[in-house]
Amino acid sequence: MAAFPFLLRLHLVVVLAFLLFYALKAGLLLSGRLETLRTLRARTRVVDSVLGLLILVSGGALLATLPGSAPGWLWVKLGLVIVLLPLAIAAMRRQFKPGVVLTFIGFLYVYGVSETGSLALRKPAVPGQVTTSTGYANAPGLAEATPTPEAATPVDTTLATTGLSATDSATLAAAAEVPPADAGANQALIAGKTLFTQRCAVCHGHDGKLGLNGAHDLSKSNLNTTGRVYMVTNGLGKMPGFKDQLTEEQIQQVAAYSLTLK
Repeated sequence: MAAFPFLLRLHLVVVLAFLLFYALKAGLLLSGRLETLRTLRARTRVVDSVLGLLILVSGGALLATLPGSAPGWLWVKLGLVIVLLPLAIAAMRRQFKPGVVLTFIGFLYVYGVSETGSLALRKPAVPGQVTTSTGYANAPGLAEATPTPEAATPVDTTLATTGLSATDSATLAAAAEVPPADAGANQALIAGKTLFTQRCAVCHGHDGKLGLNGAHDLSKSNLNTTGRVYMVTNGLGKMPGFKDQLTEEQIQQVAAYSLTLK
């Protein structure tokens, strides 16, 4: 898991470098500067090969180290890259302008899919969330505007715990830095911390504030236990769901521990 942030940054840098390099060559071809293009291609054949190989290797490594199950859009992205790379090389070698333009648009689409985590190039939002001026439900690292549909009310550690379940009472007490009376709740929080470190800290950080790959700042989130259980179970955007990776009890433990990151 510790290698995931490095692999993600490497992959993004390699993809951007490839796009810029390919755009330069496409510009030379479309503007008719063929001699300059031939000279550039002759001097950069090794660079072309290395960038293409790094895209595939870093993308495959990301799939292998991704916390939870890989979402469908990630598989589609990898498949498109595998198809587009040889087509782009062939089009550039034959100086086939329509092919170069189409493959470049394809690479731009792949990059957009990677950035949004959606084949429709839109970051999915939880129903009922307020969108920002950018059109996204929430900016990375910011608190959610509203709870998920299953979260009836935002967490408020000043509320009385009368009428709440034992789990929610223990969670609220822990979030307010009040030791829970039930020793079992302490064990649940310890288990939750372990799971959070293994599965979630790679993007959220150990303090919940890292914000890597669009992860929300958990220290500012207003989701209660129910809302967090929903998020961990089903995922959202680039965040994978863990319903096939963790038991219901483990998901409850992770959600409870995340409430202490204030």
